[in-house]
Amino acid sequence: MNDLEILHDTWAEPAAPSGTARASARAALLERAALSGAPAEGGKARPARRFRLRRPAVRLAAVGVLAAAVAVGVTVVQTGGTDGHGRPRPVLPGIPAGPVANASVALERAALAAEQRPFTPPRPDQWVYLESRVREGSTPNGAVSKDASKSVVTRTWKRADGKLAAHLEHGKVVTIGTGPQTTPPSDYASLVALPTDPGALLRRLYTDMGGLGGTAEGRYATAYAMLSAVLRDTPLPPKTEAAVFRAIKLIPGVTLAAGRADAAGRPAIGLGRSQEGWLHKELLINPKTYEYRGERAVVVKDHESRGNDGEVALKKGDLLNLTVRLKAGIVDSPGQKP
Repeated sequence: MNDLEILHDTWAEPAAPSGTARASARAALLERAALSGAPAEGGKARPARRFRLRRPAVRLAAVGVLAAAVAVGVTVVQTGGTDGHGRPRPVLPGIPAGPVANASVALERAALAAEQRPFTPPRPDQWVYLESRVREGSTPNGAVSKDASKSVVTRTWKRADGKLAAHLEHGKVVTIGTGPQTTPPSDYASLVALPTDPGALLRRLYTDMGGLGGTAEGRYATAYAMLSAVLRDTPLPPKTEAAVFRAIKLIPGVTLAAGRADAAGRPAIGLGRSQEGWLHKELLINPKTYEYRGERAVVVKDHESRGNDGEVALKKGDLLNLTVRLKAGIVDSPGQKP
């Protein structure tokens, strides 16, 4: 028997890759595709690049991405510590640790995280509970207070069949009928029926829900606002939530905003889009779990707003909305908390 035969008999056949390893490889491939072909923040699409498989070249590419992220001020997220070799360890299986280089990468990670999240669909007679903290302002449609204590906590319940809603009034639960369907829908029964293919979901918004304006920009802005509302109003099934994040990826002009914090002061990934040249509307994402955390709207150019409440002068830097989701879940009756 020669040396090669001895070695062959000594070691068993290698085991097949684990589900976690396959998920990690898939996520890394999708992320590499997003980095090589997606539009740069505020720029033109990057040409697709070829990568050699030699180990030194892969390492240099990773260092280049990290350096670029730091150069533009994007928060580097190392969420799971490091392994025995000093490499970043992901918190969630299949989702790479390390920097979030652009909005497309952040949204894809959020979609992958949503697909892994455990979820039990509610029965039609159960209720969806939502608790949020909203920063208040001194004037209608004006800037919110810079004082974090100037906020209010809202608690609402919606029956899963979409027929009833409830809220608190002076500490008592008040139940009411839901009335006409909203656009986009906010009840679980309607949301679960939305397409789970991101392209089909976006087409549904463009064609079936109306009020999208006569221009491409009008359609983009309204679709972004609708998808943000869908994330805000109801805990979603994993496939639906993933489709919402991936549909947002398809809307032009969505960028990554660094250094964000939610209404509770916690760090957050900001994903935003400019509207009418003066307002930046943002989603806030948990930087560790990639769950929806809240929303934010900031004035990026001095603007005068006119409406039924009169004229409001807005200054660059004013916050018009800062909301954080505190809790969401399924309960058996209004007044209960998960």
